[in-house]
Amino acid sequence: MAFELHVWGPALGLDSIDPECLATIACFRQLVPREDWTLIASNDASVSPDCCLPALSHHGTWTSGYVNILSYLAENGNLQIDDDLTPLQRADSLACASFLATRGAGLVAMSLYVSPRAWSEITRPAYSSLLPFPLTWTVPPAVRAAAVEKAEHLGIGHLAAEVDAEDPSSHDLAETTATGFLRLRQRLGPSRTMQPEHTAAIRFQHFTEDFYHVLDQLRGNKKFFLRDDRPSSLDFLAYGYLQLMRVKTPHPILKTVLEKSYTRLAGFLREIDGYEHAQDLPWREPAPKGTVGLIGRFAEGSMEAVPGVGGSWRKWRGGGVKSWEHDDVKDPTQMILAVGGLVASVAALGAVVVIRALSPFGAKTHRFEPAIKNKPGLHQFGEIGMMLDGLSVWE
Repeated sequence: MAFELHVWGPALGLDSIDPECLATIACFRQLVPREDWTLIASNDASVSPDCCLPALSHHGTWTSGYVNILSYLAENGNLQIDDDLTPLQRADSLACASFLATRGAGLVAMSLYVSPRAWSEITRPAYSSLLPFPLTWTVPPAVRAAAVEKAEHLGIGHLAAEVDAEDPSSHDLAETTATGFLRLRQRLGPSRTMQPEHTAAIRFQHFTEDFYHVLDQLRGNKKFFLRDDRPSSLDFLAYGYLQLMRVKTPHPILKTVLEKSYTRLAGFLREIDGYEHAQDLPWREPAPKGTVGLIGRFAEGSMEAVPGVGGSWRKWRGGGVKSWEHDDVKDPTQMILAVGGLVASVAALGAVVVIRALSPFGAKTHRFEPAIKNKPGLHQFGEIGMMLDGLSVWE
């Protein structure tokens, strides 16, 4: 039975919109025979019990995450990529992988998710092209919220402040003093004349250069990060993050610094490209979910967005909410809240569907009149005719 690799689909001109999915695809493309695996852009983390992509399915066993997938393949003898590494190389690989998953993920989150312009102009439309309606309402905000947490954890979330670059005071009329003379502008230093987005850009560039410097020092003059003859698991992971950093955004600091100041790292990407394009990707269409499945996923996403309940729901859905006394027993209170919230979400969705199906509620004014019988005389002319018909002059 072939391996089934489930990932986030192609976007932004790349094979995937997720760095670990890009790393896994590149690794499989180079090291796993094409007939032994299929690639499925499921765009649905719920396909895996861990609710995480990339996810590998093999003989009914699910494994999620880049590192876990490679470990599973190594344990089963399907892929031996790091067997010949020395203890020092293994330590460097572990440290650099952790650095990529923290600082690298934070920089990618800042560039594509936290930045309001990048999110509205690039990243959000990319997810909308991958997801069916109505999941476009729930999944992208949840993905962005997770990315914001990564940036805030590193203490760089404040760099996302973007304001209008134009100085509004420049459009105002000239101010005058009480005596009628023009008021001179106050002489300000460089720090006071800079706009907030300029200050944020300088600090973000500092974080970017520090990140690239660490990677460049580890690689040195080697063809790959740890050796010259062939790539290791670290090389494919770095490739996934660096590819997303090359995406052109409204503020392309990551792309500009990489291509102009760290040309050796840009050359590393070309080395991996020369390896991993040796074979076409074995894409396969995901199984259709149907209307019921989409509504269920929408309800789950709505449930996760409920403040105070979403966390309990995710824990319960992921394998049980543990209590303090018994680690393998689900907390009934949190379970009730989660299930109750899910039912409320489904009911709300059903109400929206029903309301949209109803005809518009009538006009502003309603007029009710009894039916007028066909009578001879002036009755046929309405109320005025009935009043005139009652006068004796017409008798």
